Amino acid sequence: MGHSKQIRILLLNEMEKLEKTLFRLEQGFELQFRLGPTLQGKAVTVYTNYPFPGEAFNREKFRSLEWENPTEREDDSDKYCKVNLQQAGSFQYYFLQGNEKSGGGYIVVDPILHVGADNHVLPLDCVTLQTFLAKCLGPFDEWESRLRVAKESGYNMIHFTPLQTLGLSRSCYSLANQLELNPDFSRPNKKYTWNDVGQLVEKLKKEWNILCITDVVYNHTELPNW
Repeated sequence: MGHSKQIRILLLNEMEKLEKTLFRLEQGFELQFRLGPTLQGKAVTVYTNYPFPGEAFNREKFRSLEWENPTEREDDSDKYCKVNLQQAGSFQYYFLQGNEKSGGGYIVVDPILHVGADNHVLPLDCVTLQTFLAKCLGPFDEWESRLRVAKESGYNMIHFTPLQTLGLSRSCYSLANQLELNPDFSRPNKKYTWNDVGQLVEKLKKEWNILCITDVVYNHTELPNW
């Protein structure tokens, strides 16, 4: 017997701005927007940038949600519009009362992490992470031996500081080229590429049960053009 879908309800109230409130949801949930007491009987339209199934996410592209009234009651007590949450990420919603914006906020859909040869789920609350300063790892062909300490210590996620070409300051986040792999990782007779990094990441995921993440800070870009 299959599990029933979990439903979460977000109650909309007039002029309630919840941009600083975290609504954390899971993939597979159904999110229902329902009208609170201050919006009953009013013409309300809900918009979200959560994409249609199979559509790429575009933060600037919003769509309106259709209202459903399963009991066909004349009042708005059972009316709702919904989003089936299949894609992880941060998404925005807002609603209009007539033609005027009356409120809005954000939702965060947690990812489902898979790891290991059997592709088992790694719960977010079980993540144990170690950060490595990429610029200190040396040539790429030596990375595996240096990363092994994380595996032997029981970590299941590695965070790399940016792997791109660094600026003159050599700061871990000051990038001279945001698209190019740091040439310091290559040897005089061997140039490594993003494909090599991808193969290592895949090996760590399947053989070591370790996931890898990285991040960049865009306002730390080095001054020269690239």
